[in-house]
Amino acid sequence: MTDRTRSGGEYVYEALCEAGIDLLVGLPGTQTLPLDRVVARRSEMRYVMARHETAIPHIAWGYYESSGTPAATLTVPGPGETNAMHGLKNAYEDSVPIVHVGADVDPADRGKGPIHEIDPGTYDTVVKENVVVENGSDLPAAVARGIERALAPPMGPVRLGVPSGILASELSAPAASVEPERITRENASALEAAADILADADRPVLYAGGGCHRSEGGADALRDLADRLGAPVATTYKGKGLFPEDDPRALGVTGSHLPPGSRAVLEAADAVLALGTDFDGVTTDGWALPMGDSLIHVTLDPDAIGASYEPEIGVVADAGEAAREIHDRLPEEAAGWDGSEVARAAREEYVRRLEHEGLLEDTPPLNTPAVLRTVRESTPRESIVTVDVGGFRLWAMQAFESYEPEGFVAAGSWAGMGVGLPAAIGAKLANPDRPVVCLSGDGGLMMCVHELHTAAEEDLDIVLVVSNNEDYGVISKSPEIMAETGDHEFVWDSPSFPTIAEGFGWDGRSADTADELAREVGAAIDRDGPTLIDVEIPTKEPSASEAAEFESELEF
Repeated sequence: MTDRTRSGGEYVYEALCEAGIDLLVGLPGTQTLPLDRVVARRSEMRYVMARHETAIPHIAWGYYESSGTPAATLTVPGPGETNAMHGLKNAYEDSVPIVHVGADVDPADRGKGPIHEIDPGTYDTVVKENVVVENGSDLPAAVARGIERALAPPMGPVRLGVPSGILASELSAPAASVEPERITRENASALEAAADILADADRPVLYAGGGCHRSEGGADALRDLADRLGAPVATTYKGKGLFPEDDPRALGVTGSHLPPGSRAVLEAADAVLALGTDFDGVTTDGWALPMGDSLIHVTLDPDAIGASYEPEIGVVADAGEAAREIHDRLPEEAAGWDGSEVARAAREEYVRRLEHEGLLEDTPPLNTPAVLRTVRESTPRESIVTVDVGGFRLWAMQAFESYEPEGFVAAGSWAGMGVGLPAAIGAKLANPDRPVVCLSGDGGLMMCVHELHTAAEEDLDIVLVVSNNEDYGVISKSPEIMAETGDHEFVWDSPSFPTIAEGFGWDGRSADTADELAREVGAAIDRDGPTLIDVEIPTKEPSASEAAEFESELEF
């Protein structure tokens, strides 16, 4: 491979393209211009300018989550990158590969107070790896390493700190050669033991997390294993959609809001196979979630085994590959209890509870479960749905069905607000021919409202449903907050979101009843351009966790 002279910015650009990255999300600044100019004059990669750096990684995150194709991001140092840290950390926790280019201060100027100076080590804890380039000769190896590390399992965001002067300078080097690291492990004996436990189990349960989502063919492997065992299936936040939630064996998404009947199924299990999860505090209800009599834990992270739950068998492996290996070791007749019967009973008991509490009534003001049911019924099955963080997200985990992993985009344990709309932008950029719907609370939308302009500028057909309870409901309803403040609520008078949307070039609508909401959602999906639909929600409606606080009458 012969050397070729080009600028550092051209080198980075070509390396990203060679790795299959076709989207760069950024916000131009003086330090980024050497790379911005390359993107502007070349056509292999699309450039999308966000309106604030906080949204930049969230757009890239939504792009990958809905398509499996990684994106790159670009910011100025200092204020730009610190704004982006929230999104980089979210991607890190969710194992989403992003190649983030930070246009660092030139090394010769460090310590002299140049504009936006900050210690490059500031970003060490929010990315999988922080690759800092000190001189031009380091650039080829640094770029190759950064891209390889981002794409190597377990994937994650990698920062390339490239000083602006190096991006602008000329270098002579061969094109980057990127080969993500692949690790193979010998797990035959552990997988054989796991298969033996599951084959002998009378009450097996499958529990799938984000590692199963990240695994190539992980969803198919999970479903094949469920078929062989006849087992019910629970998922984490990042596993939602891996198993179609209209399948009668679907138990729901774990967390404080898990239906009590589903929790009872996990407690009654004599064997639980957990695929690709680290058992974080959010999805285990503070590690109170039962995990049956015998736990088999499969994860790529060896440090996660035994950290939260003590397994009988721990397997360090790709979740999908392990599921296929276990499946092939099981006898043809390995079914224990009827997973359809127990999961259906748990879900039906939960729905009866929501109906009893009036949470599914279709008259105004609509409660969140009624909104979610209406949106689901009005949205094509193939739609991609993104969800912001807050009380709306907790309800969506149980009350909004998802049928495929790429069809539902929600943050995992990092749980930072302001992600829904940027994720929808990324999802629509990646999937221009599929409907994209964003579910957001009013609080979450206020944290990223500037990205209404990005969606309009890019002419993206996005449907944004705003659950407007004029409150940080998930905070107001926290037992700790209520105990300390005497039931104080973080309430406000919401602005007119339809008016704001129209000012940014959106179609702004509102709906009060389920029928109105269904009509507006259907019309918005058929309409060209983005549409916001504002729905008033009772400030005092119970949280998803409160709605799950009842004693299950089911016995297993």
